[in-house]
Amino acid sequence: MEDKKFNVLSPEEYLANNPFMQHNHMYITEIGTETSEIRTEVHPDGLNIMGQVHGGLLYSLADVVTGLTARADGRKYVTQSAHVNFIGNVSAGLIIAKGDIVKRGRSIVIVRGIVTDENGKLLLETTTNMFCLNK
Repeated sequence: MEDKKFNVLSPEEYLANNPFMQHNHMYITEIGTETSEIRTEVHPDGLNIMGQVHGGLLYSLADVVTGLTARADGRKYVTQSAHVNFIGNVSAGLIIAKGDIVKRGRSIVIVRGIVTDENGKLLLETTTNMFCLNK
């Protein structure tokens, strides 16, 4: 697998190198070493059979934003573990995911992820441990 080199602090470059985000209509509004934010509009391909946003998409937003926040220090991370609470749901509108650093260690970064709708309704919260791949 080729190691892509790009500026992880550039929303345009990050998105251009992340086909998963593109496929799920995600875009970046903020990248920072302490906090980051991504958004998506609800599309029909993101709904479950009950007409609400699929839980996997809600968690994917949280996973992407926590990884983005961890990676903002220039190192590479993968999700080691996550504790997820699905709290609410919507069927239309804008969804916002925010990642905030809880603790940045040498090999593990703990990031809190919050997913809300455009009115601030809480949809999901997670605490994610990101493992650093850099030596």
